[in-house]
Amino acid sequence: MAVNSKKIPINNLLKGMYVSRLDRPWIETSYPIEGFYIQNDEDIRKLSSLCKYIYIDVDLTRLRVDPQKLQLNDNHTPQFTVESVKEKISEHIKAKSDGPSKTRIRRSSKLLYTERVAFEKEFKTANKLYQTISHTAEEVLQNVESSGQIDITKVNQIASDMVDSIIRNPDAFLWLSRLKAKDTHTHNRSIRATIWGIAFGRYLSLSKKELDELSIALLVSNIGKARLPRELLEKADKLNSVERSVYQKHISYSVKLLRQMGSFSATIVNTVASYCERFDGSGYPRKLLGNKIAFSAQIAGLVSYYEKITNHRDSNKSLDATRAMEHLYKLRDTKFQSELIEEFIQSIGIYPAGSLIELNSREIAVIIEQNAAHRLLPKVLILRDADKNPVNTFKILDLSGFDSTDKHCPKIINSIALGSYNIDSSEILDTIIKTDKSWLLKRLFS
Repeated sequence: MAVNSKKIPINNLLKGMYVSRLDRPWIETSYPIEGFYIQNDEDIRKLSSLCKYIYIDVDLTRLRVDPQKLQLNDNHTPQFTVESVKEKISEHIKAKSDGPSKTRIRRSSKLLYTERVAFEKEFKTANKLYQTISHTAEEVLQNVESSGQIDITKVNQIASDMVDSIIRNPDAFLWLSRLKAKDTHTHNRSIRATIWGIAFGRYLSLSKKELDELSIALLVSNIGKARLPRELLEKADKLNSVERSVYQKHISYSVKLLRQMGSFSATIVNTVASYCERFDGSGYPRKLLGNKIAFSAQIAGLVSYYEKITNHRDSNKSLDATRAMEHLYKLRDTKFQSELIEEFIQSIGIYPAGSLIELNSREIAVIIEQNAAHRLLPKVLILRDADKNPVNTFKILDLSGFDSTDKHCPKIINSIALGSYNIDSSEILDTIIKTDKSWLLKRLFS
């Protein structure tokens, strides 16, 4: 919410106002950003259908009006009647009792993990490790295809190394997940899903053993696809009913391979067997409902789905981070348990590390590190100036370090897709490495 904001009744909206907050969560609406200008009558009609009041940012509003005259008097806010409240409670209880049984999701109030290594140091380690993991994961799939065997020692080692890195600092691997997003090969999809899974599990304070098992399960979750015809994998989103039945056999192939090897725990096998199940019973292969799905499989299913919608084979269908969060929010208690989705959104934020954003200065930046206490105030690296030209001097801003009462305080106003303004993963990687050296020198001599 903007510092200098005013609460405005919906019938007092005017073109040029800057909406900084709604009377409902942003993610429940189709708006992609947390803040926008009212451009036309259609914007006003749309807001009127969604809200009873909104908040405007007085500093950003392009109008010479006295907001005090437009403010909502809380004494006139419509009140619920006793009957309406009883009716809503009754509907809520009925909806809860009719749905599938839920898993109790308990996030420890005492966090097991704190960031022990600075981002710029862990990024170098993670970058080298990612290359090793990618090579090993590709080798695993090739071996499955040719001999049906996996080098279990290698898989266990890279899974443990990933967990250790993400425990030290999750943003480094999340960065790499973004930068490698255009690679749609099956093994790299598994790696990216594994990164999201470990980061989420870390946030939930899962034990090191649980993180290791989740990591292994996600890394090997797609090995059964090596037994499917390649053309089936390439058209996985456009299958007819017969093809879909064949495609879904990848789960049974994976489970059979893991059991034949005999060195994977029951937890890992069960996670792989159930990660395509869905909370409402619409998944496969067993149509499991609610808490009948193992908790580790629920996590694996959610992060694999997130990987799919943010890195679609057809890049035009990929969702940026903010829109992906909105999409997930709409799936509460259908595809995934609502509490799980809400915790996942909290864990990576509306603007995850590696996301491209636009500031109120009109500069374009990439998010380097999350701020655990203030998710909307991360560290960002400026890539484009206000005219959208490449910057000559790299600049890192910690948005949490600014005086929020200053009208020139930088704020995020938009989330944009990778590729916008010709910003690709190679440029970002080169820039962060160059900036990293500069950043380290400044720290050494400061």
